[in-house]
Amino acid sequence: MARATLVQLTYNGDGDDAVSRMPVFFQEATDQGSDIIVFPEYVLGSHIDADHPRVRCFLQMAADHRMYAVAGFIENHGTRWATTALLVDRQGRILDRYLKIHPAAGDPPYHWPPIPGAASAAEADGVLGSQFKALPLDFGVIGIIQCYDGLFPESWACTSYAGAEVIFWINGREGAIEAHYCLTAAECQCCIVAATITNGKNTGFAGPWGLGVRALSRETATPFVYGQLHPAITAPGDAAVHAELDLDEIRRRRKHHRMFHQRRPELYHPIVDDVTVWKNYPHIPWIDPEAERQVNSARLVRG
Repeated sequence: MARATLVQLTYNGDGDDAVSRMPVFFQEATDQGSDIIVFPEYVLGSHIDADHPRVRCFLQMAADHRMYAVAGFIENHGTRWATTALLVDRQGRILDRYLKIHPAAGDPPYHWPPIPGAASAAEADGVLGSQFKALPLDFGVIGIIQCYDGLFPESWACTSYAGAEVIFWINGREGAIEAHYCLTAAECQCCIVAATITNGKNTGFAGPWGLGVRALSRETATPFVYGQLHPAITAPGDAAVHAELDLDEIRRRRKHHRMFHQRRPELYHPIVDDVTVWKNYPHIPWIDPEAERQVNSARLVRG
Protein backbone atom coordinates (compact mmCIF):
# COMPACT_ATOMS: atom_id res chain seq x y z
CA MET A 1 0.00 0.00 0.00
CA ALA A 2 1.02 3.61 -0.60
CA ARG A 3 -0.64 6.92 0.14
CA ALA A 4 -0.74 9.99 -2.07
CA THR A 5 -1.89 13.58 -1.67
CA LEU A 6 -2.94 15.74 -4.62
CA VAL A 7 -3.02 19.51 -4.11
CA GLN A 8 -5.25 21.75 -6.17
CA LEU A 9 -3.64 25.19 -5.96
CA THR A 10 -4.73 28.50 -7.44
CA TYR A 11 -1.90 30.29 -9.22
CA ASN A 12 -1.90 33.88 -10.48
CA GLY A 13 1.69 33.94 -11.69
CA ASP A 14 3.13 34.81 -8.28
CA GLY A 15 5.36 31.91 -7.29
CA ASP A 16 6.12 33.40 -3.87
CA ASP A 17 2.42 33.45 -3.05
CA ALA A 18 1.94 29.87 -4.25
CA VAL A 19 4.88 28.50 -2.27
CA SER A 20 3.74 30.35 0.85
CA ARG A 21 0.51 28.31 0.76
CA MET A 22 2.25 24.93 0.49
CA PRO A 23 3.22 24.23 4.14
CA VAL A 24 -0.35 23.58 5.28
CA PHE A 25 -0.72 20.94 2.57
CA PHE A 26 2.56 19.26 3.47
CA GLN A 27 1.31 19.04 7.04
CA GLU A 28 -2.06 17.71 5.92
CA ALA A 29 -0.32 15.07 3.82
CA THR A 30 1.86 14.12 6.77
CA ASP A 31 -1.19 13.75 8.97
CA GLN A 32 -2.66 11.37 6.38
CA GLY A 33 0.54 9.33 6.22
CA SER A 34 1.17 10.16 2.57
CA ASP A 35 4.28 8.96 0.79
CA ILE A 36 4.07 11.59 -1.93
CA ILE A 37 2.50 15.03 -2.38
CA VAL A 38 1.85 16.40 -5.86
CA PHE A 39 1.28 20.04 -6.78
CA PRO A 40 0.20 21.34 -10.21
CA GLU A 41 2.15 22.68 -13.17
CA TYR A 42 3.92 26.09 -13.06
CA VAL A 43 3.40 26.81 -9.34
CA LEU A 44 7.07 27.23 -8.37
CA GLY A 45 7.36 30.14 -10.80
CA SER A 46 8.49 31.14 -14.25
CA HIS A 47 11.93 31.44 -15.85
CA ILE A 48 13.94 30.47 -12.79
CA ASP A 49 16.76 28.03 -12.10
CA ALA A 50 16.56 24.92 -9.95
CA ASP A 51 18.58 26.68 -7.22
CA HIS A 52 16.06 29.53 -6.91
CA PRO A 53 15.01 30.28 -3.30
CA ARG A 54 11.45 29.08 -4.01
CA VAL A 55 12.72 25.76 -5.28
CA ARG A 56 15.06 25.43 -2.29
CA CYS A 57 12.10 26.15 0.00
CA PHE A 58 10.10 23.42 -1.73
CA LEU A 59 12.98 20.96 -1.33
CA GLN A 60 13.23 21.80 2.36
CA MET A 61 9.51 21.18 2.92
CA ALA A 62 9.87 17.73 1.35
CA ALA A 63 12.87 17.00 3.59
CA ASP A 64 11.12 18.27 6.73
CA HIS A 65 8.16 15.96 6.08
CA ARG A 66 10.24 13.02 4.76
CA MET A 67 7.98 12.86 1.74
CA TYR A 68 8.39 12.63 -2.02
CA ALA A 69 7.10 15.78 -3.73
CA VAL A 70 6.29 16.93 -7.26
CA ALA A 71 5.71 20.47 -8.54
CA GLY A 72 6.03 22.30 -11.83
CA PHE A 73 7.80 25.45 -13.01
CA ILE A 74 9.27 27.11 -16.09
CA GLU A 75 12.95 26.26 -15.80
CA ASN A 76 15.76 28.21 -17.45
CA HIS A 77 17.80 26.24 -19.98
CA GLY A 78 20.58 28.61 -20.98
CA THR A 79 18.91 31.24 -23.16
CA ARG A 80 15.79 29.08 -23.45
CA TRP A 81 13.40 27.41 -21.05
CA ALA A 82 11.43 24.22 -20.43
CA THR A 83 8.17 23.36 -18.72
CA THR A 84 9.56 21.19 -15.95
CA ALA A 85 8.09 18.92 -13.30
CA LEU A 86 10.50 18.34 -10.43
CA LEU A 87 10.51 15.09 -8.49
CA VAL A 88 12.02 15.51 -5.03
CA ASP A 89 12.99 12.63 -2.74
CA ARG A 90 12.32 12.22 0.98
CA GLN A 91 15.66 13.89 1.82
CA GLY A 92 14.79 17.03 -0.15
CA ARG A 93 17.03 16.26 -3.11
CA ILE A 94 16.04 16.59 -6.75
CA LEU A 95 15.63 12.98 -7.80
CA ASP A 96 14.60 13.62 -11.41
CA ARG A 97 12.77 16.03 -13.68
CA TYR A 98 10.25 15.51 -16.46
CA LEU A 99 10.15 18.03 -19.29
CA LYS A 100 6.83 18.57 -21.04
CA ILE A 101 6.85 16.81 -24.40
CA HIS A 102 3.82 18.28 -26.17
CA PRO A 103 3.69 22.10 -26.08
CA ALA A 104 0.30 23.64 -25.39
CA ALA A 105 0.75 26.08 -28.25
CA GLY A 106 -1.77 27.43 -30.72
CA ASP A 107 -4.67 29.78 -31.13
CA PRO A 108 -8.25 29.45 -32.43
CA PRO A 109 -9.68 28.73 -34.88
CA TYR A 110 -7.14 26.14 -36.01
CA HIS A 111 -4.93 25.91 -32.88
CA TRP A 112 -1.68 25.20 -34.75
CA PRO A 113 0.58 26.99 -35.37
CA PRO A 114 0.44 29.79 -32.79
CA ILE A 115 -0.16 33.28 -34.07
CA PRO A 116 3.27 34.94 -34.38
CA GLY A 117 4.07 36.87 -31.23
CA ALA A 118 1.22 35.36 -29.22
CA ALA A 119 1.79 34.14 -25.67
CA SER A 120 0.67 30.69 -26.78
CA ALA A 121 3.91 30.31 -28.76
CA ALA A 122 6.06 30.23 -25.63
CA GLU A 123 6.10 26.47 -25.01
CA ALA A 124 6.73 25.62 -28.65
CA ASP A 125 9.69 27.99 -28.59
CA GLY A 126 11.13 26.31 -25.50
CA VAL A 127 13.02 23.09 -24.88
CA LEU A 128 10.75 20.05 -25.18
CA GLY A 129 11.17 16.79 -23.35
CA SER A 130 12.50 13.77 -25.23
CA GLN A 131 11.62 10.86 -22.93
CA PHE A 132 8.65 9.37 -21.12
CA LYS A 133 9.88 8.14 -17.77
CA ALA A 134 9.14 5.44 -15.22
CA LEU A 135 10.64 6.54 -11.91
CA PRO A 136 11.16 3.90 -9.20
CA LEU A 137 10.44 5.14 -5.67
CA ASP A 138 10.50 3.19 -2.42
CA PHE A 139 6.77 2.41 -2.64
CA GLY A 140 6.35 1.84 -6.37
CA VAL A 141 7.07 3.10 -9.86
CA ILE A 142 5.57 6.42 -10.94
CA GLY A 143 5.38 8.44 -14.11
CA ILE A 144 4.69 12.14 -14.65
CA ILE A 145 3.09 13.89 -17.61
CA GLN A 146 2.08 17.52 -17.91
CA CYS A 147 -1.17 19.12 -19.09
CA TYR A 148 -1.36 18.88 -22.91
CA ASP A 149 0.66 15.64 -22.80
CA GLY A 150 -2.45 13.99 -21.36
CA LEU A 151 -4.48 14.60 -24.53
CA PHE A 152 -2.18 12.24 -26.44
CA PRO A 153 -2.95 8.54 -25.83
CA GLU A 154 0.68 7.81 -26.63
CA SER A 155 1.80 9.69 -23.50
CA TRP A 156 -0.15 7.39 -21.21
CA ALA A 157 0.84 4.26 -23.10
CA CYS A 158 4.55 4.99 -23.28
CA THR A 159 4.69 5.92 -19.59
CA SER A 160 2.83 2.77 -18.56
CA TYR A 161 4.85 0.52 -20.88
CA ALA A 162 8.02 1.92 -19.32
CA GLY A 163 6.76 0.50 -16.03
CA ALA A 164 4.78 3.26 -14.30
CA GLU A 165 2.13 1.92 -11.92
CA VAL A 166 0.88 5.40 -10.97
CA ILE A 167 0.87 8.28 -13.45
CA PHE A 168 0.65 11.80 -12.04
CA TRP A 169 -0.89 14.26 -14.51
CA ILE A 170 -0.13 17.82 -13.41
CA ASN A 171 -2.04 20.62 -15.11
CA GLY A 172 -1.70 24.41 -15.20
CA ARG A 173 -4.95 25.86 -16.48
CA GLU A 174 -8.54 26.79 -15.72
CA GLY A 175 -11.56 24.56 -16.12
CA ALA A 176 -11.78 20.98 -14.90
CA ILE A 177 -9.68 17.87 -15.14
CA GLU A 178 -11.26 15.77 -17.89
CA ALA A 179 -12.30 12.55 -16.21
CA HIS A 180 -12.54 10.65 -19.49
CA TYR A 181 -8.81 10.98 -20.19
CA CYS A 182 -7.94 9.72 -16.71
CA LEU A 183 -10.41 6.86 -16.74
CA THR A 184 -9.49 5.70 -20.24
CA ALA A 185 -5.79 5.77 -19.38
CA ALA A 186 -6.33 3.92 -16.09
CA GLU A 187 -8.33 1.14 -17.73
CA CYS A 188 -6.34 0.77 -20.95
CA GLN A 189 -2.97 0.94 -19.20
CA CYS A 190 -4.00 -0.80 -15.96
CA CYS A 191 -2.50 1.90 -13.77
CA ILE A 192 -3.65 4.51 -11.28
CA VAL A 193 -4.02 8.03 -12.67
CA ALA A 194 -3.74 10.94 -10.24
CA ALA A 195 -4.50 14.35 -11.74
CA THR A 196 -4.19 17.84 -10.28
CA ILE A 197 -4.86 21.34 -11.62
CA THR A 198 -4.19 24.96 -10.76
CA ASN A 199 -7.17 27.22 -11.43
CA GLY A 200 -9.83 24.58 -11.86
CA LYS A 201 -11.43 21.58 -10.23
CA ASN A 202 -11.87 17.79 -10.39
CA THR A 203 -8.40 17.10 -9.01
CA GLY A 204 -8.59 13.42 -8.17
CA PHE A 205 -7.81 9.76 -8.78
CA ALA A 206 -8.80 7.07 -11.26
CA GLY A 207 -8.13 3.38 -10.76
CA PRO A 208 -8.66 0.74 -13.45
CA TRP A 209 -12.30 -0.36 -13.27
CA GLY A 210 -12.58 1.69 -10.07
CA LEU A 211 -10.04 -0.51 -8.28
CA GLY A 212 -6.85 0.24 -6.41
CA VAL A 213 -7.88 3.57 -4.83
CA ARG A 214 -9.42 4.17 -1.43
CA ALA A 215 -10.45 7.64 -0.28
CA LEU A 216 -8.86 8.93 2.92
CA SER A 217 -10.28 12.46 3.12
CA ARG A 218 -14.02 12.30 3.59
CA GLU A 219 -14.54 16.05 3.37
CA THR A 220 -13.39 16.14 -0.26
CA ALA A 221 -14.21 12.60 -1.34
CA THR A 222 -17.11 12.17 -3.72
CA PRO A 223 -19.21 9.00 -3.42
CA PHE A 224 -17.85 6.47 -5.86
CA VAL A 225 -19.69 6.57 -9.17
CA TYR A 226 -18.31 4.61 -12.09
CA GLY A 227 -17.19 7.09 -14.75
CA GLN A 228 -16.09 9.78 -12.30
CA LEU A 229 -12.81 10.45 -10.55
CA HIS A 230 -12.79 9.18 -6.97
CA PRO A 231 -11.89 10.66 -4.61
CA ALA A 232 -11.95 14.10 -6.20
CA ILE A 233 -12.24 17.80 -5.38
CA THR A 234 -15.51 19.05 -6.87
CA ALA A 235 -15.03 22.82 -6.54
CA PRO A 236 -12.23 25.18 -7.60
CA GLY A 237 -9.84 26.68 -5.06
CA ASP A 238 -7.03 25.53 -2.80
CA ALA A 239 -7.69 22.03 -1.48
CA ALA A 240 -6.11 18.61 -1.09
CA VAL A 241 -7.39 15.10 -1.65
CA HIS A 242 -5.77 11.99 -0.19
CA ALA A 243 -5.98 8.35 -1.21
CA GLU A 244 -4.56 4.97 -0.34
CA LEU A 245 -3.25 3.12 -3.39
CA ASP A 246 -3.37 -0.67 -3.51
CA LEU A 247 -0.32 -1.25 -5.68
CA ASP A 248 -0.22 -4.98 -4.99
CA GLU A 249 -3.62 -5.28 -6.66
CA ILE A 250 -2.48 -3.08 -9.55
CA ARG A 251 0.61 -5.27 -10.04
CA ARG A 252 -1.42 -8.47 -10.11
CA ARG A 253 -3.68 -7.00 -12.74
CA ARG A 254 -0.83 -5.52 -14.79
CA LYS A 255 0.84 -8.93 -14.98
CA HIS A 256 -2.28 -10.49 -16.51
CA HIS A 257 -3.76 -7.47 -18.34
CA ARG A 258 -4.88 -8.71 -21.72
CA MET A 259 -4.23 -5.37 -23.45
CA PHE A 260 -0.54 -5.91 -22.71
CA HIS A 261 -0.49 -9.55 -23.86
CA GLN A 262 -2.63 -9.17 -26.98
CA ARG A 263 -0.89 -6.25 -28.60
CA ARG A 264 -0.16 -6.33 -32.36
CA PRO A 265 2.90 -4.07 -32.68
CA GLU A 266 3.49 -5.15 -36.28
CA LEU A 267 0.31 -3.22 -37.16
CA TYR A 268 0.98 -0.05 -35.19
CA HIS A 269 3.47 1.67 -37.48
CA PRO A 270 1.03 4.51 -38.38
CA ILE A 271 1.29 5.68 -34.78
CA VAL A 272 5.01 6.39 -35.09
CA ASP A 273 4.90 7.70 -38.66
CA ASP A 274 4.10 11.32 -39.44
CA VAL A 275 0.34 11.75 -39.38
CA THR A 276 -0.71 13.51 -42.57
CA VAL A 277 -4.48 13.61 -42.14
CA TRP A 278 -4.41 17.19 -43.45
CA LYS A 279 -3.59 15.82 -46.92
CA ASN A 280 -7.08 14.32 -47.07
CA TYR A 281 -8.57 17.80 -47.44
CA PRO A 282 -6.78 19.58 -50.31
CA HIS A 283 -10.01 21.40 -51.20
CA ILE A 284 -10.01 23.18 -47.83
CA PRO A 285 -7.65 26.18 -47.87
CA TRP A 286 -5.20 26.80 -45.04
CA ILE A 287 -6.56 29.51 -42.77
CA ASP A 288 -3.09 31.03 -42.61
CA PRO A 289 -0.18 30.35 -45.00
CA GLU A 290 2.05 29.82 -41.96
CA ALA A 291 -0.01 26.78 -41.01
CA GLU A 292 1.12 24.87 -44.09
CA ARG A 293 4.76 25.54 -43.28
CA GLN A 294 4.41 24.21 -39.72
CA VAL A 295 2.86 20.80 -40.37
CA ASN A 296 4.18 17.80 -38.44
CA SER A 297 6.37 19.88 -36.15
CA ALA A 298 5.93 20.20 -32.38
CA ARG A 299 8.53 22.97 -32.34
CA LEU A 300 8.04 26.14 -34.31
CA VAL A 301 10.00 26.29 -37.56
CA ARG A 302 11.74 29.66 -37.71
CA GLY A 303 13.08 31.44 -40.78
